[in-house]
Amino acid sequence: MSDVDPLIKRELQWMALGTLENRDLASIVIRKAKRRRIRLLAMIMAGILGISLGVFGVFNVINNKSGTSIFSADTGATGSTDSSAISPAQIRGVITDYPVTWEESIGDLGAISKPGGVGDTIGGLTATGLKISWARCPSGVCPIQWLLSVKNNTPDIISLAPALMIYIDHGPLVSSSRPVTVTAGGSALLVFTFPEFKDGLNVAQNATYQWNWFLTVAR
Repeated sequence: MSDVDPLIKRELQWMALGTLENRDLASIVIRKAKRRRIRLLAMIMAGILGISLGVFGVFNVINNKSGTSIFSADTGATGSTDSSAISPAQIRGVITDYPVTWEESIGDLGAISKPGGVGDTIGGLTATGLKISWARCPSGVCPIQWLLSVKNNTPDIISLAPALMIYIDHGPLVSSSRPVTVTAGGSALLVFTFPEFKDGLNVAQNATYQWNWFLTVAR
């Protein structure tokens, strides 16, 4: 009897107190022992699941409280909380598949500052890089998206409304302004698009492209 499973031994002892005539005692004991093992296993699994969910919830709360500001250094596009977003640190210099040069003049198009290029500082923000994305358009291949990386090298919070202008054969095409607030030492990625290309803007396939960025009045 000493080698019998403890659960089965206990069942046998309890059943010995009663009268079980014409019953298969072994099968009854084994079924009860199995049921108790299953209940015990279910309780253990439920406990492990509850503890895991509790730890996960605490981790999320701590992680959210210690999250980085969207305007601090090494964040992605302005306003983005996506961890896979492009970081301003990934854009240095001018990145483009086709030649683009810098243009000095900006004309009378709402500019309140001088024009700037990569490396220039306007209103306290310094342009550290520019990435141009090209895509098919009715006239061939056009620069439809411009990502300008800027950094605040001052000890103050800066709020500005930069805009970007491109020149097609020295003819200007201005983007909408992109209001941005950057904390001291922080960076931001400004996204400028030109839907005019997709709308059928007539551009010669051998056209030249120039660009600059400047400040406008925030609207």
